[in-house]
Amino acid sequence: MSGITFSKINLANLIDHHIALLERFGLKEESPFSLIFFTLEDKKEIDALEIFQRILRRTDALFNHVNHYVVMLTGTDWNGATELLSGIQDFLDQEAQDNIVTYPDDGENSETLIRKLREIVEDNTNVTSELLM
Repeated sequence: MSGITFSKINLANLIDHHIALLERFGLKEESPFSLIFFTLEDKKEIDALEIFQRILRRTDALFNHVNHYVVMLTGTDWNGATELLSGIQDFLDQEAQDNIVTYPDDGENSETLIRKLREIVEDNTNVTSELLM
């Protein structure tokens, strides 16, 4: 396994590209994906990028800015995203928080999905991340 890391400026573009592929091949309703958010604000000593690149699948996309991370989990519904995020938060010894949005349930495009994730993260963690702007 090896998640692929992208620049934070590519988050919206990759989401919209993935949605376009799902629509092109008629998989919109059959192939959900999820976005999860977690932060390492209190764990600066961890080389998270390398760790998370190793545990994520090659089809997962990892975005980060400073100590904030968003992972796009392709072919993963809310239940699968919850399981992965819970494992990450447990590994980081953090309180479990539901910082997750899924396509198409929470939005039909990158703008809506990112906005909703930003609102969830701000409500759950009081963190405002440039990654979600």
